[in-house]
Amino acid sequence: MIYTALVKRLDPQIEEEVTIEIEGIEFTGFAFICPYKIEVGESYPVSIGFTILNELIIHEIQRERKEIERIGLGYDYYIRGLLHADAIDAGLVFTDDDEYFSDYPEFVNKYIEMKVDRIDIEFLRTTTD
Repeated sequence: MIYTALVKRLDPQIEEEVTIEIEGIEFTGFAFICPYKIEVGESYPVSIGFTILNELIIHEIQRERKEIERIGLGYDYYIRGLLHADAIDAGLVFTDDDEYFSDYPEFVNKYIEMKVDRIDIEFLRTTTD
């Protein structure tokens, strides 16, 4: 899914780290694809995903919750939301490019919580770039 993201912060030491806001939800992620210079205060089209470095752990939650919660000061997040076959709706839709969710068909159409090692942000080209 394509969103319009407002760039809130760029880290001066870690080039890929960027804090953005989409539809009132703010989070820090890694701009793994950024084909142009971005600036604080400007808005850009993006898609978002996630990275799992070790093992994906998913469990069902009883309450219908859609949220993204940062764990401490690192890049880890809890993503809570409605699981679909190829994405999770946590208020924002995170696509499952690596097909992790195919291993968890029993959780499709249920609310789950998963821990991710980082959120990935892809800045997309526009027709004017």
